[in-house]
Amino acid sequence: MYIILNNFQIIEVSKDKVGNYIKMEVQLQDGTSVIRWGIDDFSYKGIKENVTGNYFDSLEVKYHYEIVPYAITYQEKANSRPIYKGVLRCIQGNRVGRIEFLCSERFAGNLEWFRREVQKVDDIRHLFWENFLET
Repeated sequence: MYIILNNFQIIEVSKDKVGNYIKMEVQLQDGTSVIRWGIDDFSYKGIKENVTGNYFDSLEVKYHYEIVPYAITYQEKANSRPIYKGVLRCIQGNRVGRIEFLCSERFAGNLEWFRREVQKVDDIRHLFWENFLET
């Protein structure tokens, strides 16, 4: 069963002693959660590079980024390795920019898992941000 997912609002893209991660706010049909999504180096670099830049080349600072919950897969030639791209949205007031970035097969697969398997907040309880806070 498929459900319609909102985009994931990015709060932070960083790394710590556990590894690279995206801190995101995720809205599901039964609530909103803040999660820590661990990501590989390749995907991290593609996302970090885009969210640290000023997409609209504007001095206005009220903007945010979202991850669209799907990936694009294509092959340049028959029998070649597939290429995976994730999609970010940069939102500043009423302007929206779509940014594609190269990502790993693993990252694309995790987006697909989220889209196909996650239906309620309880499905992502293991990713809740507070589970990763040091005590």
